[in-house]
Amino acid sequence: MDGVAAAIYWLPEECVAHAIGMTTPGDACSSSAVSPAFRAAADSDAVWDRFLPRDHAAVLARAADDDDHRGCSKKELFTRLCSRPVLLDGATMSFELDRRSGAKCWMLSARALSITWGDDPSCWTWTADFPGSRFPEVAELVDVCWLEITGKLQLSLFSPRTMYAAYLVFLIADDSYGLECNIGMLPPKAMVTVVVSGNTKPTLTEHTLCLQHMQGEEETAMHRRRQEYVRPWKNYGRKVTREADMDIRCPRRRGDGWKEVELGEFTVAGDEGVVEVSFKEVECQRWKRGLIVQGIEIRPKHAN
Repeated sequence: MDGVAAAIYWLPEECVAHAIGMTTPGDACSSSAVSPAFRAAADSDAVWDRFLPRDHAAVLARAADDDDHRGCSKKELFTRLCSRPVLLDGATMSFELDRRSGAKCWMLSARALSITWGDDPSCWTWTADFPGSRFPEVAELVDVCWLEITGKLQLSLFSPRTMYAAYLVFLIADDSYGLECNIGMLPPKAMVTVVVSGNTKPTLTEHTLCLQHMQGEEETAMHRRRQEYVRPWKNYGRKVTREADMDIRCPRRRGDGWKEVELGEFTVAGDEGVVEVSFKEVECQRWKRGLIVQGIEIRPKHAN
């Protein structure tokens, strides 16, 4: 071992902790294997306090089980927040941390969303204690022709200089209809709008969605090529065409058994403003049934 490398081991723990705190949570975990001295620094509250959001105490004060997070080390708190979402504000939303970056993640429950006709039992029903849901209630679509779901959050709730993506977390009931992705039927659309205070022009992204074909399935390739079919119509055949959609978003299976489909993305450049996420199918206005909504999750988007 040369003199420079050996000298590192003689640095005060505070100096080592300061250096490790300038890295990432993953780097801090790796550095703990260098030596016992590095492990002590890497596990210290001084390091992990830098990875926790500055307002984490205020956020956790809104949790019903805030006592669960008292008395643990900063590293233990970080680990818990990465592995177990915390329910806030009467269990209408949840908070957790991204393990790779420490960035804040939020999920709005169905109750925290604006659902058109959501209070009409002939259109939507609310089911308590639904298996696998982190929230007390989920919303299940009974029968509507106008499907529109919207969620809003203040930009100040998100980690700065971070790219986020929003996801609809859902299931499809066995007796569903009108949610299929068929030729001749207009697909649902998703929109993410960011309105920054002082800026009169909002930032907007829009995508079409498929709720039926999972990512990786052979059927997903259909969306990315032009298709022509002949459908019976009265006594004639009618040609139906759907143009290729290279940007259509298809769902994938989550680790908790639910499905999710990406609604859009945005980057947090400041903390003054609002992000609005919407999912809708209102153009075709065909009758729909069987969409089970747990909520909308917004978390950092990492490159694969």
